[in-house]
Amino acid sequence: MKPWRALSPVPTLAALAVIAVTCALGHWQLDRAHEKIARAQRLQALAAQPPLEIGPALAAGPVAERRVHVRGRFDPGHTVLLDNRPHGNGTDSRAGFLVLTPLRVAGGGPAAPAVLVLRGWLPRDAQDRTRIAPFSTPGGEVDLEGTALETVPRVFGLGRGAQAEAGQKIRQNVDIAAFARELGVTLQPFVLEQRSDSGDGLARDWAPVDIGADRHYGYAFQWFGLAALTLVLLVALAWRRARRMAAGAQPEMQPEPRRGRAVR
Repeated sequence: MKPWRALSPVPTLAALAVIAVTCALGHWQLDRAHEKIARAQRLQALAAQPPLEIGPALAAGPVAERRVHVRGRFDPGHTVLLDNRPHGNGTDSRAGFLVLTPLRVAGGGPAAPAVLVLRGWLPRDAQDRTRIAPFSTPGGEVDLEGTALETVPRVFGLGRGAQAEAGQKIRQNVDIAAFARELGVTLQPFVLEQRSDSGDGLARDWAPVDIGADRHYGYAFQWFGLAALTLVLLVALAWRRARRMAAGAQPEMQPEPRRGRAVR
């Protein structure tokens, strides 16, 4: 008897569904890994180009992921601390803050667009999150260089939006458009991830953009392994059931009748 003829419909359909889902999840993890690697290669190519100069006018054209340079003065009165941010190098699990401060661009008037600067990482007090470690903010004009990000990096927030956190020093997330309305100023449509040192004592060993690619490959291997295991179990059970059915279908051997002794 052929093994596949011994397959039961319901277990077979369930196994095929598991195989389809796990293979889809495996391909999704591979795509995530490839996206991170491709973005890292794209940023590496952009890093070889001269930085884009940001002046007092609103940036024209796409700026995200470009190296940029800007000169201006920090506005420390509107500094925001983004909570629940791990150290950016990917090897440190300590929780802390990302320091976000607007920068007034040199040569522009009060109505000139400012630049949101993601200045660096600050460790958080484990006992009291409101006890902020000291850090300095340059008082004069500074030259900053870094990478333009499309949005401020976000973390998951439990129902707390930009409106609920408006005016607070410590926040979970910041939306550029909402923050501009809160400050009453125009902001450039990107955030500058600062790379240059300004002597403020903040950590700026940002996580590489391809961090986690190896982890995605590991997840993909697990999903594909689960799909292969399900297939092996399905074939093994079908083969076992086929052997049992074949053994049950064989006719039983009937004993030959005993012949009586001939009467003389």
